[in-house]
Amino acid sequence: MYPSTDVDFFEKSLETFVRAGRFGDAAGLIAASWHSLATMHGARLRGAISSVPETTWGTDPCILAAIGASYRSLDSHSRSAALPWFRTARALIAADRPAEHVVAGILVQESVALRSLGRFDDARELGLEAWRMLADDVAPTALQRIRAQAQIALQLGLTHLHSGELDDASAMLRIALGLSEKNLIRSETVECLGGLAYLEYLSGRYGAAIEFAERADETAGDTKLLDSPFGVGALIALTLVAVERCDLAAAMDYSRGLVSASERSEWHPLAHFAEAEVAVIDGRHIEGLECVRRGLDSARTWQGEPQARVMCEIVRGELLMHLGEFAAAIDALHCITPSEDHATCPARFVAGIRYKAGDSAACLASLADCDSLGESHSARTVVDVLFLTAAASYDLEQSSRADVALDRSLLLAAATGVRRPFLLVSPIALQRMLGRAADRNQPQRVHDLLADLRISDNVPLTGSLEPLSDREVDIAQQLFEDKTMNQIASDLYISSNTVKTHVRSIYRKLSANNRKDAVRRVRELGLDPNFTPDD
Repeated sequence: MYPSTDVDFFEKSLETFVRAGRFGDAAGLIAASWHSLATMHGARLRGAISSVPETTWGTDPCILAAIGASYRSLDSHSRSAALPWFRTARALIAADRPAEHVVAGILVQESVALRSLGRFDDARELGLEAWRMLADDVAPTALQRIRAQAQIALQLGLTHLHSGELDDASAMLRIALGLSEKNLIRSETVECLGGLAYLEYLSGRYGAAIEFAERADETAGDTKLLDSPFGVGALIALTLVAVERCDLAAAMDYSRGLVSASERSEWHPLAHFAEAEVAVIDGRHIEGLECVRRGLDSARTWQGEPQARVMCEIVRGELLMHLGEFAAAIDALHCITPSEDHATCPARFVAGIRYKAGDSAACLASLADCDSLGESHSARTVVDVLFLTAAASYDLEQSSRADVALDRSLLLAAATGVRRPFLLVSPIALQRMLGRAADRNQPQRVHDLLADLRISDNVPLTGSLEPLSDREVDIAQQLFEDKTMNQIASDLYISSNTVKTHVRSIYRKLSANNRKDAVRRVRELGLDPNFTPDD
């Protein structure tokens, strides 16, 4: 299926030609073999080329481009070293222009080098130029044209992906995969499958993401490709799907070694993002912020608004939310422009912050743009939107709206295996919501989900609240009625200082940060004197 990568055979054959003075044959062997060797054996390829007199290949732009491409290999440690070789090749092309398909091949290899350095705008420009050249060139054979199309589609697709142009990325990567047999080398096929796995994660199609990742693993075989920049996209996708499903053990297993596998590549900040996401569901919020810092730092000089930077900012806002830094979290999220279908949707986290701050009306207002998308909203984030809509609507006594949103979120969660949205509300509120849902007519898979959520070790659904004393219950009910400390003291015939002491104890026991938090928890516990089970 894949071209030979027998570097030993290549080196021996090249040595035979050199010893016999057959330098033209040596150059031809390099031109025919370098593409299958560059990603796995870049250093050896450069060494073999240097064994041939420079006068044989020094003015051949294809071989100069081969040297540039070799710096992307697993055994090379400098991506930027590729650029001078490509610049020299471009100068030779300008002086003596070869066939269009040859130039296109050189341009697309240079675009790969630029992409790995975060120069996405430049990489896209070269990739599109190569694509146009191939369309206008009538010189290559049909097989040459197909092979070139597969390679250019792959590299353009990956550039679109990292630039955040997700629809264009999906279209190009699917073209590349469709043409991959006999036209892409193993490392390219692994990279294509990993890119598609990540795109499927972003679209909320988690089953498809896992299938593409497993195909990448199968294609990599016993090579080191999966634990390299070529395969790390698949591992990132598997990690993030496990996070969405709150499968901490799997997420930690997949994420082990992500950062080292992505070194010196455009996947590096996304590896840090994935680590930060694992930290979110593991409750390691400070450590997660450090992962985000490293991810943002590695993308600091990149062109445009790369997808990795957007994802890092979103998870930074989420981590700040969990740490109670609500204002800072909203600031971090407001600078993010959501994608057209809200596959990257900061609004759901802004809504979550408003909800946690006790402002359910503001929570729903934050979701207005999400609501306007209707069925066009990305499946990846719509479960969060629906579940928050349900939680906030229950608080505002909009029971009909809440029931519909909750049932829709449960149905989608049952279909995708998602569990993460259920971490957005307190365990007590969640149990009440699930109880209401269980009393309605639901599909069997939703009833199975409800049963799973009530016993899951991965989602903290049962609280371990210290019970309130009788006096604290009295004061909690007064807090719900929005009475001042002095009014409570007068009504209960105790001093204001005694009320303050009880209120501090209530806040501690209810895990509340302020009066709004406490009032919410009072209602969740059924301590609202006006509460009835049918509310």
